[in-house]
Amino acid sequence: VGAALPVDVLTYEEKTVSAILRVISSGLVRLWSALTLLGFYQNRRCAFRVLQTSPFLLALAGNSRDLVL
Repeated sequence: VGAALPVDVLTYEEKTVSAILRVISSGLVRLWSALTLLGFYQNRRCAFRVLQTSPFLLALAGNSRDLVL
């Protein structure tokens, strides 16, 4: 409670078990640390992989490496 941090789950894909989370920039390190330290959830092992971070939501919408001109 003392270290509560507002986090929004913008999208979640159950097929790929991936999500886009939104947090204020000053809370990024705390969120990343919390995800790193979490090893079990409801008595099941879990791990998180951060694929991308961006200060701009639109930058997460696509991958410039996949852009075809």
